[in-house]
Amino acid sequence: MRQGANTLNGAAYDRMRADILAGRLRPGERLKFAALSERYGTSISVLREVLAKLSAEKLVVEAPRQGFRVIPLSPEDLEDLTAVRCDIECMAFRYSIERGDLAWESRVIAAHHTLENTRMTVDSDPELFSEEWAKAHSHFHLTLFDACGSPRLCDLAISLRDSAELYRRWSRPIGKDRERDIAGEHRRLMEAALARDADTGAERLRAHIARTTHVLLEAVNAGD
Repeated sequence: MRQGANTLNGAAYDRMRADILAGRLRPGERLKFAALSERYGTSISVLREVLAKLSAEKLVVEAPRQGFRVIPLSPEDLEDLTAVRCDIECMAFRYSIERGDLAWESRVIAAHHTLENTRMTVDSDPELFSEEWAKAHSHFHLTLFDACGSPRLCDLAISLRDSAELYRRWSRPIGKDRERDIAGEHRRLMEAALARDADTGAERLRAHIARTTHVLLEAVNAGD
């Protein structure tokens, strides 16, 4: 009996999480148990467990007497997060370019190779970034600044990137940023690193980070 419950929990969790990340459950949308039960074909008790797990992952929020909602897309938070990320990540990348050794260059090349050869979206759900690509993407960016020489700076940059993960996921389905040459942007970041061009690297990384914010804010302002 418990194994069956776990199977139901896992299936409902996977589907609801995918619907949030793909923007089918919209930012700020109220999650009503009756509608969710019909949508996912599961019981209220299973949904409570799923929502608790998604709440722990900060994909949904619960308000007293209001129930659960998908976490809102906050323009103010996004702008603030982007500004701080640009400062911190560009500083860390600049230091890595200046201080990194041949081993760091090799790690950048390897991380980029993995990213470039990993399928970006899920075959059955083109609005959803694949988990494999998301991991390769995160690893590539962390590698760009892991030779900065400051563990505290690295930890701060990682924390800020983690905070931006949901916004990154939403940039495709909500920001409708499908024409973007993401692969080209990553390749140019690698090229700046290997050329030891700190100014160009920082400029390209700043533009790369800001693009997500731009498309999401455009969508919000357009009332999408």
